[in-house]
Amino acid sequence: MMGKKLVAVLFGLLMIGMAFSAGSAFAGETVTVILVSDNAADKTIAQYLANLTGAIVVTTTWGVYNPNVTAEILSYAPDQVIIIGGPEAVVDEYVTDLQEYNITVYRWWGANRYETDLAVIGNASKLFGIKFNASVVVAGNDSLAIQTALKLAVENRAMIIYVNQSTNVSKLMERFQVREMVMVQSKASEKIMEKVEKELQKCNCRAERVQANVTKEQVEQIMEQVRERLMAVEEIANMTNSTQLMEQVREMLQLMEKVNQSLQAGNVTEAYVLALQLQARSEFALKNAHMDFKMAVKSREKFALEMELEKLEAQVEVLEKAGVNVSTVKTILDKAEEAIKAGNYSVAKVLLKEAKKALHELYREKKSVISMPGTGGHDEKSGKH
Repeated sequence: MMGKKLVAVLFGLLMIGMAFSAGSAFAGETVTVILVSDNAADKTIAQYLANLTGAIVVTTTWGVYNPNVTAEILSYAPDQVIIIGGPEAVVDEYVTDLQEYNITVYRWWGANRYETDLAVIGNASKLFGIKFNASVVVAGNDSLAIQTALKLAVENRAMIIYVNQSTNVSKLMERFQVREMVMVQSKASEKIMEKVEKELQKCNCRAERVQANVTKEQVEQIMEQVRERLMAVEEIANMTNSTQLMEQVREMLQLMEKVNQSLQAGNVTEAYVLALQLQARSEFALKNAHMDFKMAVKSREKFALEMELEKLEAQVEVLEKAGVNVSTVKTILDKAEEAIKAGNYSVAKVLLKEAKKALHELYREKKSVISMPGTGGHDEKSGKH
């Protein structure tokens, strides 16, 4: 099935991350999952929040709906899910999936990564009572400098503040009552940080600069992420016969070749700047791809039913791994699959609705079993598969 092919591609992009050293999220009374896209800025904030709270981080490809992501979240049997990022980054299909299981969902976001960062700081302070001891400032589009900023923030319990050329830094410092900070930069963001430093003079603030050195290996890691994103875009393009998406893929492949040429010539900084451009362009392409995907679901009945079937199958697998008897639901899904293949779409709809209801009831009844350490397919210490 076309839907299965798409899910197979997207499953390869699924990434599950746990908090660094905050301890098991299973130890507390409330299990919190943070759902975030693979956007470097948003994901770093999610990882830092997890470090402070013991929450579990689940990562989805930017702008892509992957039913396996929902299944992974359910495998933790969370009481609440915090989504970091707007609906273009973490699509609304996830909200629908989770709310169908009566899971409390918060979405913390702003118009861009800078406002999303501030929204997370504010909401986390209220919900978890988090207080910060310092601040780390970094350009919001400098992926590698952001990684260094995360390490410093963890060491000093500092808030991470993203900036760009238009950020009013002195106003931010006044807002957070901060007078000292650490500025993290790479060669790609030096000009932004020079502007930040000038801004700080206006509020008599002091800053220490930390240089993040870019390596060939780090650029190659970014390129691997871009390749995975392009796989998702290309798959949807083939599925929807979108010439526009294929053209975007072709243009990005050409830019990827320029990155490789720069790396081969030893121009690592130049390659890194181009790689950052590719990250941004791939998100734009993923946004368009998701719009085409949603149109296909609406206009192609068989495809929509196949996707619903595969979503439920992924969720059933979670319960089955936890030791829950799901034979009844699986029998209904088998019948639904037969109805789809036979073209009996009205029958398939009824069966899928019946299976979903039964699955939700099972989940509510067995949630305590799923949430126990060592069940649901998770390793007791790491929470990873």
